[in-house]
Amino acid sequence: MKSPLAAIFFCLSALPACAGEAQPPYEIVRSLHVLQDQMVLGNRVARAAMPSFAAQLAQRLLAFNRTVWREPRNARAAVTYVLSGGSPRVARKVLESGYCPAEDKNLLQGALAYVEGHESKAKNYLKGIDPRSLEPILGGHIALVQAALIAKDNMGDAIRLLDLARVLAPGTLVEEAALRREIFLLNATGDFDKFTAMSGEYVRRFGNSAYADNFRMHFSEALGRLEIAGTPDQLGELDDVLGGFGTNEQLQFYLLIAQSSLLNGKAGISRFAAAKAEKLAEPETPEASRAELYDGAASILTNNYERGLTQLEALDAARLSEDDRSLRQAALAVAQQIRQLPEAAGEQEQGTEMPPDLKGPMEASNAAIALAQKSLAESDALLRESRDPFLKDQAP
Repeated sequence: MKSPLAAIFFCLSALPACAGEAQPPYEIVRSLHVLQDQMVLGNRVARAAMPSFAAQLAQRLLAFNRTVWREPRNARAAVTYVLSGGSPRVARKVLESGYCPAEDKNLLQGALAYVEGHESKAKNYLKGIDPRSLEPILGGHIALVQAALIAKDNMGDAIRLLDLARVLAPGTLVEEAALRREIFLLNATGDFDKFTAMSGEYVRRFGNSAYADNFRMHFSEALGRLEIAGTPDQLGELDDVLGGFGTNEQLQFYLLIAQSSLLNGKAGISRFAAAKAEKLAEPETPEASRAELYDGAASILTNNYERGLTQLEALDAARLSEDDRSLRQAALAVAQQIRQLPEAAGEQEQGTEMPPDLKGPMEASNAAIALAQKSLAESDALLRESRDPFLKDQAP
């Protein structure tokens, strides 16, 4: 097996000085796959080299005599090249050559339409193509594109196509991209078990990918929207997934879950996540204070009212952001309202009408929720600060 740097030098050496000395296009495009395989393994050098390499590859492919495209393997290599981030000019050159095999025209036209943003055209060109009828790596690319084209209208079929892409191109950047995208479709469907299972698989298998930062960013956003019942099994599964991240990332994820769950009225989940964050945070840090804040605010909505109130009152407000200080004040106000509820209920039993502002903790907690929502922006900022700047999804 080649070392990472050796693999990159192999790719560069695969591009001869002139097209006359070149290997056939399908063999040259294979060097692109080698470089992508290094990106899956986390080789940042390979990722940095990709734009230049793809541009050099375009020059070589455009320089070929047009008759070379009559060979189906070469025409299909142009499809995988374009769908791997290569220049659309190559696809146009093949189509305009007059030698593109008739059975491959829809593939090329569909790939070209897709990379140029003409989704409706791409869908029409590619809708009748079965990815399983193609070479595995090309089939994986096509399944990935087909899934992207129908995801908004038919999420179930899109997930099945992403499953197919992973089967056709295991261990490649195609599989990595398909798994990453499927995870977030699953979150949208509410399939918590499969969401966590596949998230765990991604962390184990592709945690070092050049696109893992993109996964982490979207995963954190998914956690903020996650709808789970909070059963011990579910929380345990989530704990297993997050255990695959570094300590600081786990801390930021648990803080996000604690905050989001609190805003959505899931006090049990919020306390679970806050407790995890408290164990991970260094004492007397802003992160530790945030964890204590969310734990205390959630506790006052449970049978741990007194503990939560004590925790909120003991917090050093100086360690909190302005938004979290507002959240603490709102939570304390809710606690005061809740404390007065028994008295108000007693007055109502004696025939005295309950004051409008004491009709239940939910009305008071709504004020806390409104104030707390502003702090979501702060959590997003913290999550992004902990990552490399490779946040744009550029995978195939």
